[in-house]
Amino acid sequence: MRYPVSQPTIEVDIVEDHAVLLEGLSQWLQDNTTGIRVVGRFASWAETAARLGALSDVVILDVLLGDQVPLRAKIQAILSSGPQVVVCSSVLDPAVMRQAMAAGAMAYIPKTASASVVETALRRAAQGLQHITPEVAAAMDAGLGEPQLSAREHQVVSVYLGGAAGTMAETAQLLGISVDGVKKHLASVRRKFQDGPEPLTRLGLRERLTAAGWLLEDPRQ
Repeated sequence: MRYPVSQPTIEVDIVEDHAVLLEGLSQWLQDNTTGIRVVGRFASWAETAARLGALSDVVILDVLLGDQVPLRAKIQAILSSGPQVVVCSSVLDPAVMRQAMAAGAMAYIPKTASASVVETALRRAAQGLQHITPEVAAAMDAGLGEPQLSAREHQVVSVYLGGAAGTMAETAQLLGISVDGVKKHLASVRRKFQDGPEPLTRLGLRERLTAAGWLLEDPRQ
């Protein structure tokens, strides 16, 4: 069992596409902590995905990396390869916080928090323990009873509505499933988010999913 980490040094990877933030956090951890060592720095999800089998004890993951891969999928890919995940992001949407924690992250830390908060989250994650901030606790409480998507439903809407594909046929090809499968999952998602007699349009569904945190809008776009 990998956790709790038994070795004296907790090894950490950082996934962050802003070079200044990446180097700044790395330097702070190096200069101000003992027993924590940053060994990997990744500026994109593609770089991280290529090294999944060689990641360290804990991965600090940004939410907005300029790609169309769902946050849930990233977290679960990292967890399946062994490390724990601490999300550190400027996105303060409670729905996104809930999504990250539901996917298995050990903590969700705002980028406005002090680096010492990140340190605490890393040490707890290395012990297999969550670090719940007041913001995350409030977000979790507020999300009780909200519609939930399966992993496949989330994947389909992320591709179809997130910009990676324009049609159901393209979505099916990218995901390796049938067009009927895409239709079935989209119909299921529409039922979950329907709140009136009129069927949800593609734009309307996208707006609902974005508001609920299942789709992200990159403020830099």
